[in-house]
Amino acid sequence: MKGILSSASAMATVLVLSAAAHAQESSAGSAREVESDSGGFGEIIVTAQKRAENLQSVPISATVVSSDQLASRQIFDPSQLQLVAPSLQVKSFNAAMGASNFSIRGVGTLSFSNTIESSVTSVIDGVVMGSPVLGFMNYLDLAQIEVLNGPQGMLFGKNASAGLVNITTRRPEIGRFEGSLLGEAASTASPGRGLLYRLQGVINVPVSENAALRISGSQTHTDPIMKNLVDVPGSDYGQDQTSLRAKLLWEPTPELSIFIAGDYAHSKGVGSGGSADRIVRPTSLFAAENAELGIVAGPKNAYSSYGAPTVASFDVGGLQANIDYEFAGGHTLTSITAWRKFKADNLFDSDKHRVDILDTNHQLTDVRQFTEELRLASPTGGFLEYQLGLYYYWSGSDSSITASGAFGETEAPPPGYDAWLGIISIGEMTSKSYAGFGQATLNLTDRARLTFGGRYTYDKLKLNSISDDTGFVFPLGVPGERAQSVSEENFSWRIGGQYDVADDAMVYASVARGYKGPGFNLSIDPNAPLIKPEIPTSYEAGLKSMLLDRRLIFNISAYTSKFKDFQAQAFDAASNGYVLLNAGALKSRGFEIEASALPAEGLTLNLGVSYVDAFFSDFQFDRCYPFQPDCRANGTTDSSGNNLPNVPKWTISFTGRYETPVSENLAVFLQGALYSRTKSNFSSTEDPNTVLPGYSQLDASIGLKQIDDRYKVTLFCRNCFDERQPTFINSNSQSRGDYYHMFGLNSFRTIGLSLEGRF
Repeated sequence: MKGILSSASAMATVLVLSAAAHAQESSAGSAREVESDSGGFGEIIVTAQKRAENLQSVPISATVVSSDQLASRQIFDPSQLQLVAPSLQVKSFNAAMGASNFSIRGVGTLSFSNTIESSVTSVIDGVVMGSPVLGFMNYLDLAQIEVLNGPQGMLFGKNASAGLVNITTRRPEIGRFEGSLLGEAASTASPGRGLLYRLQGVINVPVSENAALRISGSQTHTDPIMKNLVDVPGSDYGQDQTSLRAKLLWEPTPELSIFIAGDYAHSKGVGSGGSADRIVRPTSLFAAENAELGIVAGPKNAYSSYGAPTVASFDVGGLQANIDYEFAGGHTLTSITAWRKFKADNLFDSDKHRVDILDTNHQLTDVRQFTEELRLASPTGGFLEYQLGLYYYWSGSDSSITASGAFGETEAPPPGYDAWLGIISIGEMTSKSYAGFGQATLNLTDRARLTFGGRYTYDKLKLNSISDDTGFVFPLGVPGERAQSVSEENFSWRIGGQYDVADDAMVYASVARGYKGPGFNLSIDPNAPLIKPEIPTSYEAGLKSMLLDRRLIFNISAYTSKFKDFQAQAFDAASNGYVLLNAGALKSRGFEIEASALPAEGLTLNLGVSYVDAFFSDFQFDRCYPFQPDCRANGTTDSSGNNLPNVPKWTISFTGRYETPVSENLAVFLQGALYSRTKSNFSSTEDPNTVLPGYSQLDASIGLKQIDDRYKVTLFCRNCFDERQPTFINSNSQSRGDYYHMFGLNSFRTIGLSLEGRF
């Protein structure tokens, strides 16, 4: 940690001193003249409060990543977003292919179960994704991504108790014909030196004098990240993804705007969902198998021995219509209607080895969602600015899981049985949510503003599930039927104030009470308890400033949050599966720094620092990890005081980019990016075998472009020093005391070439 602290201090010093040195050479003048003459930072427009506003004027801690920043870092997948947003962490899990489980300020959803909501919600073009799987998308033709820290449920539809990732794609441009093509090919340092390529195209076509159509598509391919040493016909360990998006913008009158969009994505293959042994005990059933195949379990191991077919595929897409109408008095009425659907068919070897203990885990998932939001916004600039809205959400989810295996037996099961071990579980859930919300700002003076808002939410959920052990000698868990329902009412709120201490500096403070709705345990136990709502209370204060002729942006925020009845997940040895439960309480406190500098012509520096102290203040009945010394007789332990899973204390992102002309038409650019984090643990019990050590990762690129960005070629490396860090570490439920890990795109050095052309 001392090394990271020293690096952070040095980086901050470089930002300030280099900007100051250049500022001394600039002439004085009015703020507007300085911005124009010095070539400093312009306004960064965000929609963090459902209005187009300057980021520096919004009293919310946020990280904004532009499309150019994503492209320059070769970031095209949600799992890579944490590299540019230090307050955000990402966990992927093979039980929910396509989903990216975000956490902000240490708090996120500790389960991929579709029976509970996300603590950190994704919003795409104004549509809230009730489940992480519904929001899958390759980062194609984006305008920007806003990572909003802290509770954001006041204005963003469904409940975002810990934060929100707001994704905005580029809208069609009326009266303009343009397009772009991008091709990228790379080789990774994964076993077999895997190939990765991406093809992407965008075209914008005027339809009439007041309408335009924009179509984009992409195709990505990734060779297997993990290498299976057993030949299993029918398996697909790589990943191929196709994404299509079409958008129509029609402005029949100056007051009326109609935006219609549809998207579809298909993915085939396991990709980063594969796993390999990290720890295998000498007495394990898998020890002899690994010795025979030459697999050495350990932190760097990327070889596996899956003995049964392992394949995965999913389809996701939807339609939406955004209608905006501005009345004569300046009020704007907005309607957002959307429908989305996700369907997956995943087949995994649950024991992850050639020995057949539980070779089959077949999961079928079907999730549908319909939302309607109606919002009225007042004009800006007056004493009172406000927004009022109504929101409706409906979701239906069907799931089917067939788990079976030989339980280590080498002989066929007795006549009349399909397998030695197994169970079939079928579940369906419906969820409805109704909400009314409002937020207002009082412009008390030219410098002082007061913001307050509230939201009433009514949730109603129903679950029906059946677990059947017919056909299995030994049932995997408890068979039975469940029919449960739950409803909940809540009022959440936010109060805040801000004051302009200078023309380009603002301080703010706020307190917010959030809400995350109830849920169900989709376990095979018919007596599984209901999951109570999660209630956060968050306090935040911060400073946003532009200094030195607007050549230095320096923003800092500090916060403390308390969560009541936090929704957690634990492995239950008795049922041999994961269960959801409410931790009594947790706390998250810390600070964030966002800084950017223009110290010299063509040079841009960006620094992000996040410090998080997130821990369970009350978690009395967590489930023990294997062979935990202080485990109670009933298999539970007290995890109070333990850090939250996958939460490093310190995270730092530092990027430097230099661009300079080399001729009248060409420019060369260089870029380096450092991402560092301290150690964390993937287990709420702080299992010593699931510790992720701290590490640093360097990305770099060099390229040549036309001055007008018409053509660009980039040679890049990601994770240049091959810091092989896993995305997940967990105990193997089929062999007590063994552990496996998973790797992702950022876990191996990747070297590649990117070509881009615009017309």
